[in-house]
Amino acid sequence: MLIQLIRNRLDPWLARPDRGAPALAEVRDLAIETRGGTLPARLYSNEAQDRGDLLVFLHGGGLVSSSLATHDGVCRRLAGGSGFDVLAIDYRLAPEQPYPAAHDDAEAALAFAAETFAPRRLLAGGDSAGGLLAVAAARRRAAAGQPLDGLALFYPVLALDPVADDPRLFRRSRAWMRRQYAANLEGPVDDLAFPLAAGLPPTFIASGGRDPTRLDAKRLIAGGAPVTHHLEPRATHGFLNLAAVSSRAAAQADRAIAALKAAFS
Repeated sequence: MLIQLIRNRLDPWLARPDRGAPALAEVRDLAIETRGGTLPARLYSNEAQDRGDLLVFLHGGGLVSSSLATHDGVCRRLAGGSGFDVLAIDYRLAPEQPYPAAHDDAEAALAFAAETFAPRRLLAGGDSAGGLLAVAAARRRAAAGQPLDGLALFYPVLALDPVADDPRLFRRSRAWMRRQYAANLEGPVDDLAFPLAAGLPPTFIASGGRDPTRLDAKRLIAGGAPVTHHLEPRATHGFLNLAAVSSRAAAQADRAIAALKAAFS
């Protein structure tokens, strides 16, 4: 089964240490109690006693794989380079936990972060499919009168339903994710289909020029969303994870994170 192959082979490779990640003041595991159960989380802090801006980070992995371990180096780089504290979330995975489990976990994590840390600014973010969850959570909070202060998205997949002008491989990838996560729904996934601009706070997106997800960023901008778009022309999908093994990807990641910092300075 493809999902088990990804979990058994790719995830351990992604979980290798990132020797180039910066040292931080504190890295601490947490447990968030939700209606769906206990949600593992990990806090990455620049200053142990000073809680400023907080980014709740939702990892990629097609909604079916990855974890706190696969994105540990990513979060260390994000915290060290952006100046944000980062709260990484290990949300429930499909297909064992279908829609709206990951949505609910993202929303619960943001509520926990707001109440527990009372940050100066609260952002949601993520890479790839994690960016999709961050956007959905931001729109949920805006509808409830609790808007976020921003979104920080890296090569996000922003819809599960078909988009007419997708390249063939991207169309198939999007449809595959939809089957794994939302096969229990009939019709469109309302909060995971374009247009998405309504209800979004100031949004930063970093895209790779060799990654078709950059088209989703362009669609969001065309829809009128308040987006700052950073493009790494030679980057592929997943360049944050690749920073641990590639000097080129590390430079791309560092530039993208610096652009995130500038966007919210």
